[in-house]
Amino acid sequence: MVVGCQGSDSSYEKISKQLDALMDELMGPNLTRLVSSGAWEPAWNVYEFTDRYVICVDLAGVRHDKIDLHLDRGTLRLRGYREKPVWKKETEAPSVHMMEIDWGEFERSLALPPDVGGAGVTAAYRNGYLWVELLKDPKRTPPKLADDEPEDDATATDA
Repeated sequence: MVVGCQGSDSSYEKISKQLDALMDELMGPNLTRLVSSGAWEPAWNVYEFTDRYVICVDLAGVRHDKIDLHLDRGTLRLRGYREKPVWKKETEAPSVHMMEIDWGEFERSLALPPDVGGAGVTAAYRNGYLWVELLKDPKRTPPKLADDEPEDDATATDA
C-alpha cells in the first residue's frame, strides 16, 4: 500500500517559482531566496513494513520543543518553527551570496492509509531527524478481494 501525501503544487507555489526564475534571470541565481516566503515543507521519507509505517522527517536545526505533531482523523499533521541560521554574533552585516536553508514556520500533512490505528503512534527526535512510527491495526486492514474465476490456460477453440 502506498501512503499518500497532500499535493504541494498550489497556485501560490507556482507563482513563487516563476518569480524565483525571473529573479534569477534579472539578478543572477545567487540573490534569490533571501527571505522566507511563508510556511515551508520539510522533506520526509515514508517506509512501510509488515506491521507498521515509519516516517523520517528532516528537521535539522529545529529545537524539539518547537515541533508539534498530531494525528487527527486519518491525517498526520506536522508543524513547527526553525530559527534563521546565524553564523555567530557579528557587528558587521554579511554579504549573502546564497541562502537555501528554509527557516521560519513549517507545516506538512500526510493522509494515512486506512490500516493505521491511532493507538500505536510513537515519535523520537534524534540528530536532526524526527522519526514517527505508526503501527498497523489488523482490524482496520481492508479485506483482500478474492478472484472468483479460476485462470484458464487452455486456448479457446472455434466450434
